[in-house]
Amino acid sequence: MSTVEPGNVLVERYRLSQQVSTDLAAATAWEARDLILDREVRVTLVTGPYAGDALDSARRAALVTDPRLVRVLDAGSDSDGRKYVVTEPHTGTTLTEIVSSGLVDEQQARAIVGEAASALSVARARGVHHTALRPEAVRVDGHEVRVTGLGLDGGLASGDTLNGKPAQLDAQGLVALLYYAMTARWPGQDLEADWIAKDTLIPLPAQLDDSGAVAPLSTLVPHVDADIDALVSRAFNAPGSTDGPMNPDDVTTALTPWGEVSVVASLPGFVQPEPEGPRRQSIADAFGGEGTPPVRRPVTGRIARNDETMAMGAGNVPAGYPEPQNEYTYEPQAYGGHSPVPPPPQEGAPSGYDQFGQPVAQGQLGYDQAQYAQAQYPQEGAPQQYPPQYAPGGYDPNGGYHEQDGGFATQPAPKRGGVNPTPIVLGLVGVAVVAGLIWAINAVLSPTPEVIADASPTPTVSASAGGESEGEGSTAPSPPPETEARPVIDSAALLGTLDLDGQTIDHPEAVERAYDTDPATFYYTTTYQQAAFGGFKDSLGMELRLREPAPVTKVELLTNTPGGKVQILKGGAGGEVLAEGTFAETTTFELDEPVVGNSFTIWITELPQVPDGFRLELSEVVLS
Repeated sequence: MSTVEPGNVLVERYRLSQQVSTDLAAATAWEARDLILDREVRVTLVTGPYAGDALDSARRAALVTDPRLVRVLDAGSDSDGRKYVVTEPHTGTTLTEIVSSGLVDEQQARAIVGEAASALSVARARGVHHTALRPEAVRVDGHEVRVTGLGLDGGLASGDTLNGKPAQLDAQGLVALLYYAMTARWPGQDLEADWIAKDTLIPLPAQLDDSGAVAPLSTLVPHVDADIDALVSRAFNAPGSTDGPMNPDDVTTALTPWGEVSVVASLPGFVQPEPEGPRRQSIADAFGGEGTPPVRRPVTGRIARNDETMAMGAGNVPAGYPEPQNEYTYEPQAYGGHSPVPPPPQEGAPSGYDQFGQPVAQGQLGYDQAQYAQAQYPQEGAPQQYPPQYAPGGYDPNGGYHEQDGGFATQPAPKRGGVNPTPIVLGLVGVAVVAGLIWAINAVLSPTPEVIADASPTPTVSASAGGESEGEGSTAPSPPPETEARPVIDSAALLGTLDLDGQTIDHPEAVERAYDTDPATFYYTTTYQQAAFGGFKDSLGMELRLREPAPVTKVELLTNTPGGKVQILKGGAGGEVLAEGTFAETTTFELDEPVVGNSFTIWITELPQVPDGFRLELSEVVLS
């Protein structure tokens, strides 16, 4: 067996880039790229006595689709005998890393475990279980929870979980994750087992009370919800009891409802980054001097410029000086438009700028930096300098409300002249009302016209021997239309199945999901490596048996796997071909005329392609 190195291409498809960490003892994980679909993947090479179990369980897990479950994309062996499992990349932060930064509060622990339980409930509905839940198998990526290792981890841990009840193992694992997130103690299955790598960081075991049972959650977490405390007690402290959670659905019910996942918000303050508030840059800061107070902006009222504002820039800044900006952008503006940042005054150089942004000598402008600072902060007893200061919220002698910084003046809106249209509109409305009343009275008092019958009614033809009409005035009631039965699917069966090792493949037990009126569930075939059913057979049929014979004019197929080829037959195998085409997400076959029958068959001659082979997932069949 050749050595695996970065750059190797596995099964002429997956190019390995770099090795990544995994806590599985019999596995080696790699970041890789799928050269066919051009996407990033994770390739795990498995060894050991349970490698075959890992491949089998990974193939079953490939049938489960949920955004909270890291999906299995491929599983198999290469020409050198290496067994591999390909999954989506592992993203986010593991629960181990989260708890190492600080304990998770009750709300967030409930949300994380609730999302994981909901995901495993979806897998359980497909007959797939995890059976190897631990902190390293749960990740938080932003506001999303991701469960890794479905199928793969449980297969490699077969020696320790083979004789357990898989659904109950998942339920206890979920409660153990809840306990661990809030206490940093692990009450679940032994993580020092042989299938866990020896260099893995193992959490501290849960504390035990005098009776040897797991310490109640309420003794470690003050003010914990009584229902959560009781859930933990039922899961671990009642040996042989049947009132504990038996599957992930029980855990989901016990934790409902939960809020949005946001682990950072739930951690203690000392591990959260301190938000840095915005800092306003002053004029003196821009030129290397001492800072000045920030300038407030008016938030209400009409903005008008007074004489002082015309001489000053926006925000009570002398014309030609840059406005105060925040710490993110600083674009100094001169009066009348944008201009480059003026250089700081040098010794002997002009010390001011006029209203057009041109440098002038000190004293020529009449208002340099020193005078500006003196105007902003006049010395005690000194005469007040330009611009004048007003009391907060007061009125100046010339009228108009001034803010404390004096830059903008708030004035009442001018009165508009012209004609008030309200009386005119009201008068027109009154005229219309009076006219409507007059019309209504005339309509009530006028005589009702008689309805004139058709002078030449259409004669009705009677069933005479000569086929002629017996009389133009004779009438006969038309017969009522016949009641047609609706096509209702009563049952279904697979046609053309294949038995391998005494087991029927293509999952006949899942056929009823194709017509259960629930698009979330679906029937699925076995995954083959060729579109023509792997060469084992030519086709596969699903015969839909109706409750009673009924006419069918349209057949709709909802699928998760577009592609392949399909025919619609009347009756069973070998029946008349009514329509044919290719599977799409919604495939509709319109028949030329109603076809009455007691059964119709979906005949599959070619399977759609999926990432891990060829498979059909049929969500719903609708006959009408």
